[in-house]
Amino acid sequence: MDPGLDARARWRILLWAGLGLSLAMLLTVLSGGRPVLLALPALVFTGAVLLAPLLGLALTIITHIIWLLGAYAPGGISLLALSKLFTGLTLLAWLQRALRDHVALTYAPHMLALAAFVLVVLLAPVLTPAFADGLIGIGKYLMMVLPYFLVANLALTRRALRVVAIAISAAATLAALLALVERFLPGVSLNFGEGINLGAHTDAASLDGGLAIKRVTGGIGDANWFSYTMVTALPLCLYWFIAFRAWWVRLAAVAMALLQAVGVLLSYTRTPLIGLAGALLFLLWKRRLPLLPVLVLGTVLGLSAPLWLPDGLLDRFFSEKYLREGSTPMRREIFGMAVQLIEMRPLLGHGYQQFGPQFIQHSKTEMGLEWERRDEEGSEPAHLLRAHNLYLDVWVMHGLIGLLPLLIFYALLLRELGQVVASGPPPEAELALALMACLISFYLCGLGGHSQELKIFWVMAGLAAALRRVAYGGAVESQST
Repeated sequence: MDPGLDARARWRILLWAGLGLSLAMLLTVLSGGRPVLLALPALVFTGAVLLAPLLGLALTIITHIIWLLGAYAPGGISLLALSKLFTGLTLLAWLQRALRDHVALTYAPHMLALAAFVLVVLLAPVLTPAFADGLIGIGKYLMMVLPYFLVANLALTRRALRVVAIAISAAATLAALLALVERFLPGVSLNFGEGINLGAHTDAASLDGGLAIKRVTGGIGDANWFSYTMVTALPLCLYWFIAFRAWWVRLAAVAMALLQAVGVLLSYTRTPLIGLAGALLFLLWKRRLPLLPVLVLGTVLGLSAPLWLPDGLLDRFFSEKYLREGSTPMRREIFGMAVQLIEMRPLLGHGYQQFGPQFIQHSKTEMGLEWERRDEEGSEPAHLLRAHNLYLDVWVMHGLIGLLPLLIFYALLLRELGQVVASGPPPEAELALALMACLISFYLCGLGGHSQELKIFWVMAGLAAALRRVAYGGAVESQST
């Protein structure tokens, strides 16, 4: 069949599927939400994903990055959570295509290190004292590795690579828009169940004078993770601006970058500024950003900062009260406890999400007593307290046998992308360079946050694997998308 005709036929099918889905949803609403009518939309959507796996892949990416959307489970049934549903359907679509077309699995050297880390996670229930939590960790990491695997094995054409990159930028931009809703339209409410809602976090204890600030979460559930997601995605905006000359693409790239930058500011978080600075220096070194305009723009923004910075931002970062009572002394105590726990079990670690329980057990400070009280009341379970540093957190949980393969995995991702930049075709080389900046930003954010479970990283890691395959001639150009 002619590829052009095949593509047109496929889009006609998707159009009719979309119309059928819209009609079914309308009938569902008009009938008062009778569950029986949900079968038709489900069948239509399943067929659409099987016909066009990239549709399912894009939805998988968006719902994994934006926790608010991905955690929504119709009827409260966990297995029907949108992130799991889209992941399962896309995995089924990949499987039937792989069996039908005999498509080989994507391979990259970093996968060996990743496999070693996954093995440590799988063995955690028997290697550490926390058997039950080790099983929880296996489930959590499974939902991180699956999107990585799907992106690595479905984005096998230049077009598919761009679809994935678009989905990442779209998810980050949507999260930034949700953050603006939280900030400026607090009356808008999305509540999908206990703990699954849209809303900024109010912090009234950080600033001199008791000034309260609202830290947006952008549907990602945590202001820190939201800000890390923004600065990890930001370099992709530069890719869209450089790689495409159409004015509307460049305008969209600038708009996305501005929205994501505003999201970082409204999160009132310091760590992403370190990640952003690292990505900026890397892009200057690679001559993707001109030095003089960057210096001029930085000077203008710095001098005019009092006019546009959100209220309380500078106070939160530099006020005497915050430096004395805010997260700075708290992090010092947390880091010290992390080092102490590492010394106790340096090789095998204490087990998944065991930092908090171990902190309560060994801490004799006011902070430890406060967390013990919250854990007993059920207001904040102990496992929510983490090491606030990716590398320390992994070491405490999985020991040195887990940290080393993860670090090698991180390093090999950069090395392989660097190889594509040096010898790959120009379109793939440009995307590889942007991904390197994204990963550098993420790695630096890890110095101030336990972000190893941040879904945007795992999607980008899968994109790096697929990009390497396409750049070196392993693409499947006849693959239906």
